[in-house]
Amino acid sequence: MKQQRILSVIWIAVVGLFISLVPQLRADEHTEPNRSDWVQTNGPYSGDILTIYAAPKGVLFAGTEGGGIFRSTDRGNSWTPVNTGLRFEPEESYWSVTAFAQKRETLYAGTRDGLYGSTNNGNRWHHVSSFRNTESISGLVVIGDRIYVGTLNTGVWYSDDGDSWIQVNDGLGPQLISELVGIGTTLVAATDNGVFRKHDNEDSWTPINTDAISQPVNIASVNNVRIEAGLDPLPKLNFPSGIRIQAFAAMEHLLYMSVRLGNGSGIFRSNDNGESWAYITPAEMTRTVNALVAYGGVLYASSGSVVYRSDDKGDSWAVINDGLTYSTVSTLLAVNEDTVFVGTSGDGVFRTTDSGNSWVEINTGITNATVSKLEVIGDRIYAQIGKRIFHSVDGGESWHPVKALSAPTNYGFTGLAISDNELYVGACGLSRRHRNEIVGGIYRLDKADNTWVELVALRNLTGSECMEVVGTTFYIGTLRDGVLQWEKDSGPWVTNLGLEHHYITALLGNGERVYAGAEGDEIYRLKEGTWEPIHATDMMDGDMSDLKWVGSTLYATFWNKGVFRSYDGGDSWTSINDGLDEAFATTIGTDGRAVYVSTFRRVFQWSEDGKRWELIGSLPYQAMSLAVLDGFLYAGTAGGGVYKIQE
Repeated sequence: MKQQRILSVIWIAVVGLFISLVPQLRADEHTEPNRSDWVQTNGPYSGDILTIYAAPKGVLFAGTEGGGIFRSTDRGNSWTPVNTGLRFEPEESYWSVTAFAQKRETLYAGTRDGLYGSTNNGNRWHHVSSFRNTESISGLVVIGDRIYVGTLNTGVWYSDDGDSWIQVNDGLGPQLISELVGIGTTLVAATDNGVFRKHDNEDSWTPINTDAISQPVNIASVNNVRIEAGLDPLPKLNFPSGIRIQAFAAMEHLLYMSVRLGNGSGIFRSNDNGESWAYITPAEMTRTVNALVAYGGVLYASSGSVVYRSDDKGDSWAVINDGLTYSTVSTLLAVNEDTVFVGTSGDGVFRTTDSGNSWVEINTGITNATVSKLEVIGDRIYAQIGKRIFHSVDGGESWHPVKALSAPTNYGFTGLAISDNELYVGACGLSRRHRNEIVGGIYRLDKADNTWVELVALRNLTGSECMEVVGTTFYIGTLRDGVLQWEKDSGPWVTNLGLEHHYITALLGNGERVYAGAEGDEIYRLKEGTWEPIHATDMMDGDMSDLKWVGSTLYATFWNKGVFRSYDGGDSWTSINDGLDEAFATTIGTDGRAVYVSTFRRVFQWSEDGKRWELIGSLPYQAMSLAVLDGFLYAGTAGGGVYKIQE
């Protein structure tokens, strides 16, 4: 959902700000257990893939968001992390890998810190250059013996020896390079001010004519088709403010470019080296084109979670999505006309060997998953990763996906709840039949068949984020419709309990009362049909991150205020931060007796005897969720899958 994507971006920005501001943790304040005490489980395999590269001799490299580099020597059937030499910790920018290129025996990797090189196929990396503390590398191109580097804030650099670097920005305008590609011996660069090209032997850049992209005749003909199809027309373009370059591709004498057109997207083709452009976007494509790739006479494009193929140079298109998930396709790599690799934002890598007629997931070994929630039922532990759920019955030695929902919409799991050893999910997504209508439902997992059973369908939502089950009563927290209540086996009737215009982030029930955490710092309690705020101290002024019962005690964590506890159902609260290294509390875990919290990457256990938190271990990634099973504490992380440590 759009709201979820916006909130995710905000969350990432907040965490990034925190990382940049938090002082260096003082190791002398705590006895630091060895990180090897935490064991990364064998999955769930997945990841946020930024780029895929085919090196000589058939070796594949995948660059991830926060998980570094993974290598495959068997066409993607298995992957191995190859991060030796990348600096510092996984949550730092050095582990976000955006581009690859090979020059003779040196493989280069572009990161958000700068450029790294490897002369032994990725076994070890050395830092090459930061390009004056550039924010990120956006493209790497090798032409002959020269390597070019596109950066996000210092333009384009080149080097003939890999040691000394020279800027080449004459004629380029703004130096924010969003895309840098090589077409033969010609460089093409996209900036916020347009598209530029430079032949390898030239010292300056020449603007490519993009005025034709906004010619009314092109857009008008497309708008007629869109209106007839019941879609909103694309806005009239006024270059440069109305256009943003997304991707390039080349085929024979043809140049392809995807651009963002206001709220829409478009693919354009030029047969005269960029002097004129023709609009060739599929009529049903309504989202931004994220990637383009051409091989031989076949052109591939991705838009949102959909992949398209054209066999006639872009005149006509076919949707080729059989086997792909609903995750956004972030990158495409074609190694021949039939074999294409897809990298996604969250669901890892997929491969086709039949020109996209079918796709298979090939994530074995990619441990870059962001696990938002862990739940335990009996001897099973469930992990939620984006729109998918995995389970393990052997302590994380192996993970198996729960079958996807069968529903007429692009559903994502928005709530995960346990009641009487049953797993329930709330689901929400855009209707495929009625544009802009958000629909959803409540489902129960049939563990025997590993399938979902629909309990009730929901309509006209503004989106939901969380769910709680108390006996036979279901509570759904929405983005702007408040809290909904549904009684099991009562038919389709849903009651709105109030808190409209709030973004509900957490729900909790204990059989007597229901609690709701709202966006910002508010916690509400439902009492006699009325929601009442239950903040008892100004110290609880901060974004709430988690809310849980442990026995009859209520615990709440806040992003910037730490941990609070209430013995009387929320009438009074006490701050319990003694022993924590900082007040950035992210999640609570419990087995009903012991209580654990995470502060970014450190996990603590509450000592009732000492009335303080005791450090039990540090993780290489931020903990998103904690759960206890068979004497082990499990941590679902942001970018590292699931870790476990013995209690």
